[in-house]
Amino acid sequence: MRFAFIGNVVPIGIATATNFSSHRTVFFLGAAGGCIAPLVVTGVPRRHRIPFYLGAFGGIPALALMQAYTGGPASGYSVLMMMAMIWFGLQATDRELMGGLVVLVASSFLPMLVVGPPAYPVSWGSAALLVFVGASVAGSLRAMSRETQRLTDRLRREAVMDHLTGLLNRRGWNEATRRELVRARRDGTPIGIVAIDLDDMKQINDTMGHDAGDRVLQETADRLRVAVRGGDVVARLGGDEFVALLVDAELKGIADVVRRLREATPDRASFSAGVALWDRRETLDELLRRCDVALYASKAAGEGRTRVAPTSLTPGLELSAAIGAGRRADRQPSPS
Repeated sequence: MRFAFIGNVVPIGIATATNFSSHRTVFFLGAAGGCIAPLVVTGVPRRHRIPFYLGAFGGIPALALMQAYTGGPASGYSVLMMMAMIWFGLQATDRELMGGLVVLVASSFLPMLVVGPPAYPVSWGSAALLVFVGASVAGSLRAMSRETQRLTDRLRREAVMDHLTGLLNRRGWNEATRRELVRARRDGTPIGIVAIDLDDMKQINDTMGHDAGDRVLQETADRLRVAVRGGDVVARLGGDEFVALLVDAELKGIADVVRRLREATPDRASFSAGVALWDRRETLDELLRRCDVALYASKAAGEGRTRVAPTSLTPGLELSAAIGAGRRADRQPSPS
């Protein structure tokens, strides 16, 4: 609204005040339409098509009325048409922009052909220049706005994505999972979290190099994507710790995800896992904290194990027995 007022109403007001007594009625009608049009476009949603498009496209012929008896397309007031083209370049869709250019052409040439002198002296060069400058302004601003939008989208993606694995980072995880918890609380959908931590990551980095360690992280992310469903949220929280929020998942379904992941995981990328089921009262941080405690317990019990967190962190309450174990754990008795 500020742009509509400062960028349109104020310049038209200045133009109207200049040589006020010399203006004719048609000039004031055009000035009034030129002031109202941007306010309508700014204040009326696009879903109200008739008033919105009357404001969007009607502003250009209204500004053309201000050229009557002031020189036509050669008038000094013709520059006011660029205000409308700025909006088309920054805010309009491609189809709306093309429509705006058509209206600009019609408003520049038709008055000379239909009305003619003395209101609109014939000046083909001035009309063509007006159209060319208007198209250049709108086109340049459209290119700039597209590039700005592209960079904004890229920065937004990079802000929430882990550059190495392509999974969500911690910030992206927090944003996505909080939305899922709100939806699950409303719909009564069960939610579970699986956190995994690679068992031999330090050894891989020390003996094979960090490039090999990065490949292991990327491969783990790929296997995790395949193991979960499309609506689940998967992230790398940092280092070699990955986490997945499983939507509409009970304990058995979560165990199946862990089993599928272990079956696809080579020995060098074996992992320990912690599982927590949402109790529908706790926050995301509390849920993740319980899952982390289960993960730490599984690592303490031996490599390649999975532990399930209790429903709360009541002092003295033991974690439940592992619901699954990796290939290494299969070769030794599972702790109770």
